[in-house]
Amino acid sequence: MLTMRPAIPDDQPGLATMIQARSDWMKANQLPGWRNWGKHVHELADNCTRHPIEMWVLTEYGDRILGCTTILRTSAPWTWTAAEAADTAYYLNGTVTDPAERHRKLGTLIADWAVDRAAREGISRVRRDCSSPALAEYYQQQNFQLIRKVSTPGGHTSYALERKAEEIPELASWLIPDIAPPGISGRWRTPLAESARSNMAGAMGYFSRSFRGAAEVSLSV
Repeated sequence: MLTMRPAIPDDQPGLATMIQARSDWMKANQLPGWRNWGKHVHELADNCTRHPIEMWVLTEYGDRILGCTTILRTSAPWTWTAAEAADTAYYLNGTVTDPAERHRKLGTLIADWAVDRAAREGISRVRRDCSSPALAEYYQQQNFQLIRKVSTPGGHTSYALERKAEEIPELASWLIPDIAPPGISGRWRTPLAESARSNMAGAMGYFSRSFRGAAEVSLSV
């Protein structure tokens, strides 16, 4: 059975292995950007040790890491209008899945989990952005709506997408959601979420540094 749970520092080796595998797969398939992801493997994996950052991992049998994503509570101001930013929303960032398991469509599963969790928390939307038109098309296959295409301050193109939050009852047949990691009490999750909400400006600064260059290619497949 698959589970989604908050990431913990002990997840760092498994995350690094998975992200490196994705970079190697991208290289083997001649996909652009693999060098940047390979260069940032350990920095990205270290997100599981940094707070306030709501990083989540998708695991199988409780320990094998098959994917990860990070939920931000705000996004780049050039992507969303002030009125849109006033909405309650999750912003998915840094979604990665194991390339050996891509036939299981784990990226879609993680997206559905985020949409379901947002609805259960009273959040109205799930948003994400990317710089690849092919990736924007892939996200639309996950029922995200393309809102706009904009130019970033760095001269790149960014595609802004969103999906309305809704409960997805059929997830229960595939996924056990929101499981606390071993050795962590159930109360651990709430302080982390509250910390992420109140200090996300600092997290955004970190992600801006972490994903510089590497953000040109997403690993969300």
